[in-house]
Amino acid sequence: MAWVRNIGRRRVDLALAVTGLALFAFGSAELYVPLAPYGGEGPDLTAVPAGWMAVVTVLLAGLCLAVAVCTSYPRAAAVLAGACFTAQILTPVPPIAPVVPLLALAGACFGCVAVGGRHGPLVAGVSYFVAYGVQAVRTGNQDWVFIVFVALAVMGPAYAVRMRRAQAERLVALAAEREAAARADERLRVARELHDIVSHGVTVMVLQAGAAQAVLDSDARRASESLDAVQDVGRDVVTELRRLLVVLRGAEGGPERLPSLRHLDPLLSGVSVAGGRVDVTVNGDLDAVPAAVDVSGYRVLQEALTNAAKHAPGATVSVTVDVGRTDLRVRVVDDGPGAGRRNDGGGHGLTGISERAELFGGTAATGPRNGGGFEVSVELPLSAKSAASTPTKTGAPA
Repeated sequence: MAWVRNIGRRRVDLALAVTGLALFAFGSAELYVPLAPYGGEGPDLTAVPAGWMAVVTVLLAGLCLAVAVCTSYPRAAAVLAGACFTAQILTPVPPIAPVVPLLALAGACFGCVAVGGRHGPLVAGVSYFVAYGVQAVRTGNQDWVFIVFVALAVMGPAYAVRMRRAQAERLVALAAEREAAARADERLRVARELHDIVSHGVTVMVLQAGAAQAVLDSDARRASESLDAVQDVGRDVVTELRRLLVVLRGAEGGPERLPSLRHLDPLLSGVSVAGGRVDVTVNGDLDAVPAAVDVSGYRVLQEALTNAAKHAPGATVSVTVDVGRTDLRVRVVDDGPGAGRRNDGGGHGLTGISERAELFGGTAATGPRNGGGFEVSVELPLSAKSAASTPTKTGAPA
């Protein structure tokens, strides 16, 4: 978009430069081509001394230069046009006789009001009224009605252009703010995905490796199973990370590779092999769950199991997934110690669960149970509005 604006700006500058040259050519013709006086008004230009004609020509060039740069240097152009217009009043060729000085002053003031920044209208008004005020006093023709009419005819449309430009700039700024917010939100989602992938995988791998070490001498078969599970989880983590990198690079991936509550075996096996027991109950039709809600439910369950495996190794975990008419409910309860349980690792696990629920307009409750153990309960609405966010290939709603 920047290069488009640059091209438009260059075209405007070129058009103004051509306009300035055309005005200079027309003004020179007014000065030097013998014509009858303007309806019997004004001086006979053929009788004006050559020195004064040279001065008037220089002032004409200044006026036309002001038109050529009225958008690049709007306030300076308005001041230059007003100064040249006022200076020409002191010559034998007043600026009201040739029409070009009048057009040039009006054009410079128009540009100053339209693009002259905060003080543009003030600079243009002062330049215009001072020049015409001196003209009125010098000639004795104090037709202020005409002067004000010309001012309104020029500066009124210019002010409308100024308002349109200001509105366009506000819209551009708003779009930039929204883009920045979207980028920040996307970074947060990617960070959450990385946390979910790495935290769960590494936690389970550490627990399995510890279990293998504990029984390495007494139960070689169980130790071998634990080490095999470490490899499986490691491969799953690498696959998830590759999937995330594919998305970040902009490549396409198939929707069938999305995490889903319909495929929980790899997620549950890590906790089971690490010494814990997981009982899963699914009520309802998971095929009726929108993809975005399904992925978020999977990530919630993944984080809850990671929390249980880390803080309550060997505990029995009960997982309940209920698909209702209006919402998806995921409940994870373990019988391990609940007191003092907090976010795992860097402190973003349980917080991430709450953020996912809020993203879909749902609710999340985490904390120790009265009878012992720890519970994570999440409700995610199934409505079209809540599920409108399309999941990315990593599983984060886009």
